Amino acid sequence: MSIINYTEEEFKHRKSLGKRIVDLRHQYGLTQEELADKVKIAPRSLSEIENGKCCPNAIIVYRIARALDITLFEFYEFKEEDKTLVK
Repeated sequence: MSIINYTEEEFKHRKSLGKRIVDLRHQYGLTQEELADKVKIAPRSLSEIENGKCCPNAIIVYRIARALDITLFEFYEFKEEDKTLVK
């Protein structure tokens, strides 16, 4: 098992990505369980992604975008305030 040491910038990206997923999920009126089912992952895995504890691979990101019926471009459209997280 390999352990990745993330830079602070990468950690912030992980947190921003998780927040983006939460925002989109709420926008589409889905629970974690509903989105996890659509994406075919465990709700706990989705929770860890949303909380920035782990980073989804490209396939999971693609599945989330598909489940929300948005493009990958739309998926990565972060608001300016989402780019800078408060510690």
